[in-house]
Amino acid sequence: MRLIGTLATAALAVALAGPGAAPLRAAPVVPALLELAPLSGWQQALQPGDLVFRRGNGLWSGYFAGASGDRGYFSHVGLLMHDGGHWLVVHTEADDRTGVGGVRTDRLEHFLAQAQGVAVVRPRLERAQAARALELARDPAWQAIPFDARFRLDDDGEAMYCTEWIQALVLAATGEDIARPRSRFGRMPIISIDDLRLSARVEPVLEHRLPAAGR
Repeated sequence: MRLIGTLATAALAVALAGPGAAPLRAAPVVPALLELAPLSGWQQALQPGDLVFRRGNGLWSGYFAGASGDRGYFSHVGLLMHDGGHWLVVHTEADDRTGVGGVRTDRLEHFLAQAQGVAVVRPRLERAQAARALELARDPAWQAIPFDARFRLDDDGEAMYCTEWIQALVLAATGEDIARPRSRFGRMPIISIDDLRLSARVEPVLEHRLPAAGR
């Protein structure tokens, strides 16, 4: 997840970090993930419809990871597609300067360019279900959903953050809720990174973390 902009930053500090929290210090310079774990060495394990997680090195990455609980490490997630000979990631995030964002599609190597870690899991879906989820991810209506800087699950899907978009997409396509049980932050229910990554409804595919990466 990325939460950017004045209003979005305030929402994140309250919703995920707690009152009075201050931004994390910039992470130390570390080698690029894809230098130590080249994509060519593990992309053959991927399948369209897999979920790909990254640990970013942005200002708020630690907050997003921390919202996943004791095992929190990863901070953002997207859905893998394969098109034109390239692996693509469909995900939703907000712009650094405006705080406004939505669904976008990036090459996998771009998605991981500044990452400190990557993990991939595979939802336990039939082939036809996975195909339907991929089809829905390309639907203009789903592509047009704005980013939810308030991190609310009670807005009838008017806006969605990264984990919410993935969960809602798969649910709409297949009837399978792959993010149960829900996490809570205070009184607010959220769909955390690890609600998806560690779900009983997915199976792990791979994981790479930079040795120097940390929270």
